[in-house]
Amino acid sequence: MSYKKVSLILFLVLAGFGIWSLVNVLGDAGHSGATPSLASGSSFLPFDYIKEEPTIQEELSEAKARALTWRGDASLVAISMRFADGLGYDFLSHYNYVFQSPTESRRYLIVSNPRISGQVEQTYGNSDLFDNTMPGGWQEEFMKINFVQALEIVERSGGYSFRIDHPNDYTVTLLLIRPESAVLSWYVSYADGANAEEQSWQVNATSGVVEAQ
Repeated sequence: MSYKKVSLILFLVLAGFGIWSLVNVLGDAGHSGATPSLASGSSFLPFDYIKEEPTIQEELSEAKARALTWRGDASLVAISMRFADGLGYDFLSHYNYVFQSPTESRRYLIVSNPRISGQVEQTYGNSDLFDNTMPGGWQEEFMKINFVQALEIVERSGGYSFRIDHPNDYTVTLLLIRPESAVLSWYVSYADGANAEEQSWQVNATSGVVEAQ
């Protein structure tokens, strides 16, 4: 699955709420400095798996419960996230779960994470979200790498350097998906504010191996 295709899918998933903006800047006006921090703002993103894991799982369980009220056999097929100018929760503008039901395979339910204001639950057709690409389902035991771990892996693989080179002017997007005939992966993209320069990674969500860059 090419990064160009992944970028399109991620754009469509995020744009589903009609709130996508390449120039959206989060964080308070007082945040400045040439060196980005992994812990910016009052609510920060610690690379502490034990501390962070329960919260991630609790929020996912809540989204699943909401999806089951839509269809009793709904299952998770994608997670999309977007940070702007920082990796703290204060800089998180999108955090969406995408669900599918075997009884209605051409439609998807998007549930937003409770950290995002103006939460929305809405269904979309396949072509509206995935450009007719069919995402595959997966068993939960294959998702061993959460987004915090995926970010840490990418930061060590060049993401941190990208952020230093683009202080206070970058976005970080993540998409967890298993394309047809592929493995479940985190597709992570760092882009400058003008979206002119981009660097992408594919992180195996089971092993944590960087499979493409």
